[in-house]
Amino acid sequence: MKAPEITSELKNDLKVLKMRASLDPKHFYKKNDREGLPKYFQVGTVVDSPVDFYHSRIPKKQRKRTIVEELLADSEFRRYNKRKYQEIMSEKAAFAAGKKNRKKKKFHN
Repeated sequence: MKAPEITSELKNDLKVLKMRASLDPKHFYKKNDREGLPKYFQVGTVVDSPVDFYHSRIPKKQRKRTIVEELLADSEFRRYNKRKYQEIMSEKAAFAAGKKNRKKKKFHN
């Protein structure tokens, strides 16, 4: 297997796959055992079955080129991300406010 040329799109897709545990809160993934991005990998294309033309097929207008584009187009994912971001920022603000109001301790030698 040859090492493919890593473009910015491929790099972003690999990062998304690496962080897939944070994408879906209800789905469990094992911990990644790899630090960086893999050197050797293959990218495939999902081919739709002609049998499922009307049932489980994504129309051409909704198809995206990369995983990142698919996630950005998914409204449920964006809503979840926005909510989590707001929670984290409010926690940080509360922590910073608590730090600011604390009295400074004087150390005696």
